[in-house]
Amino acid sequence: MLRPALLATLLLAAAPARGDVAADLPPDVADLPPDVADLDDRAAAPALCALPAMLDAARAGLADGSDAYRRYLAALLQEAALTLPEADLLDAVASERDPALLEVLGRALATRASHAEDPGLLQPLLDRAALDGDPALRAAAVRALRATGSVEAMAALGGGVDYALLVQDPVPEVRAAVADNLIAENRDVYGGRDARLTAAAVEVATAATDGQVAARVLAEIPLDTATPDAVAAVTAALAADDPARRAGAALALGSAPPGDGATARALVARYHRDDDATVRAAILRALARLGQASAIPTLRALRGVAPALDPELDLWLDVLGLELQEWHLILREKLRRAARAAQHDTPDTP
Repeated sequence: MLRPALLATLLLAAAPARGDVAADLPPDVADLPPDVADLDDRAAAPALCALPAMLDAARAGLADGSDAYRRYLAALLQEAALTLPEADLLDAVASERDPALLEVLGRALATRASHAEDPGLLQPLLDRAALDGDPALRAAAVRALRATGSVEAMAALGGGVDYALLVQDPVPEVRAAVADNLIAENRDVYGGRDARLTAAAVEVATAATDGQVAARVLAEIPLDTATPDAVAAVTAALAADDPARRAGAALALGSAPPGDGATARALVARYHRDDDATVRAAILRALARLGQASAIPTLRALRGVAPALDPELDLWLDVLGLELQEWHLILREKLRRAARAAQHDTPDTP
């Protein structure tokens, strides 16, 4: 449990941004004395709210508190960052050696940068992400950028540090954080409809040496706003040596603009040549998404090419024959039928 005096430090520091420090506390801190939970003596703030004391408070809470408590402390520090001296906050981000606190500080700095509309404030955090000698600190710096509009900020700074660079880190934790950031930013910041983020995702997948990371980025970020060059780059990945990368590319192409049919033809050609069942299954899903009901003749023509995949192909044909109008409805019905078929095929356990 964090000592009341240390929590008071964070509450007072957040006071100028919150307008009132009598915030709702998580269950972990419900037993704080009333004089701490209801602090409103602004005169004490200068003495208590020096940044070193704030960081000690946050470090202790992040080390020992529950998940809810850590989230609460992180939120307080984000609010406090709006009124802290800028130089002090930048120095703290540049020098912090605890990964958990660096992640929280970095997120607080990103909040400050967003409010100030000054992406240049993020430079110390980007430097830590790219250059720090400790891989845990590099990963923490990358995670701090999650769902913050980081792709736009990196581009505004000239692209010296971007996700295409960071995804080449030798440490898996850093590479995974890059994929997590792009997926979260696509979902939580842009709602899956931003051409810049789609372009960044394709650049990352192309630059990634880690096939699993590339596959995850491709599979989870749609290409419906992609440029023809981006679609061409993903299509080229259908020929990658790594089956995971090929499968990810196939899934991504299912969300590409229909165009002149070149994407569907590339998928069909790969289905004929590929010998990996996961890749072929991804291609069937991509063709179903790309053409929906109009893909039925294309899918029928693939029956017998890979007999082991014909049951999967037939499931898609049955679902597409329902002529559902939305992809999420088509996918949900297909998954429901696949689960029912798997349950039917499972032998009873004696």
